Amino acid sequence: MKVEKDYLRKRSERHIHSPAHALADELSVRLADRRHFALYLGLAQKFDHDFLRRIAGEVLEARDVKNPGALFAYLVKKSNAENSHRS
Repeated sequence: MKVEKDYLRKRSERHIHSPAHALADELSVRLADRRHFALYLGLAQKFDHDFLRRIAGEVLEARDVKNPGALFAYLVKKSNAENSHRS
């Protein structure tokens, strides 16, 4: 029986349908919050991907963050609220 190279990687990629799905997967893995994949997918569909990656980078660089996913969601919401008041 021949085992295909990179089988596990290809198997997980079957569920990635778009750039938004890819970003949601990346965020949920990097922020150790796979349970809230749907939240990250919604954010990836609504916001600029570079903006979300910048916020994720800030969260990952912060020290002593107990819940990076919650901090990420808070910072996205806060930044969005600040930008909507400027308009």
